[in-house]
Amino acid sequence: MMYALLFLIALQPGQKLGIISAMDIELALIKQDMQVEATDTINSRIFDIGTINEIPCVCVKAGIGKVNAAITAQLLIHKYDVAAIIFTGVAGGIDPLLDIGDIVISKKVVHHDYGQIVLDTFVPWDTMGFAADSSLVAIAVKAAGSVEFEEVPKKICKETGHYPQATVGTIATGDQFISSEEKRKWIEAIFHAACVEMEGAAVAQVCAVNNIPFVIIRSLSDLANEKADVEFELFAEYAAQTSNLIVREMLKIMKE
Repeated sequence: MMYALLFLIALQPGQKLGIISAMDIELALIKQDMQVEATDTINSRIFDIGTINEIPCVCVKAGIGKVNAAITAQLLIHKYDVAAIIFTGVAGGIDPLLDIGDIVISKKVVHHDYGQIVLDTFVPWDTMGFAADSSLVAIAVKAAGSVEFEEVPKKICKETGHYPQATVGTIATGDQFISSEEKRKWIEAIFHAACVEMEGAAVAQVCAVNNIPFVIIRSLSDLANEKADVEFELFAEYAAQTSNLIVREMLKIMKE
């Protein structure tokens, strides 16, 4: 309750919570709870403005990739005076201890594709990354502990009795869909990342420049290996629903 209270105190009159995803399926559940009061279209992006659990919110699909994510985050901050941003969606698993359906809450977010080519070696420049807001992380952790997840279907994790597990860790971002075990191991070794995706660090960087709190919530749709293309097509909707459940629960906690 303390973290939720701190957040709501920071939410001044007229300010809103921004919620972003890359794809429609990643916002679907959240928008079901939304009382939409207005809809704007800016730069081909549709912004739904309203309330969720009486919390003023703006929900928007950014599109895939870092440029789309950065444009959308800046629009949310500049046009809608959002007090904080939550990015929700799917990701590829990097930590070998995680399985499809598991959730990663950002402790920090890094660009894995930003750096220098020296001979045949890529030297990354962003290893420190951008730290997520500790209050929002705490709310997300509490939300993950409060949600009653259904058992992960056996066709997804190939074992019975597995329920989605949430972890707080590093999220690596790049304009690349990773479907290579070699690349997965490289990202794990260099960044100690829990998962990889294509938007989070761009949102984090924009938030850092504007001094806006953020947190990224990702559920694994694939394991970033040679099966990733197939796994993503099969399991993206399931993973999106899992991350959405945490965001929905966060909004309930914020109103307690």
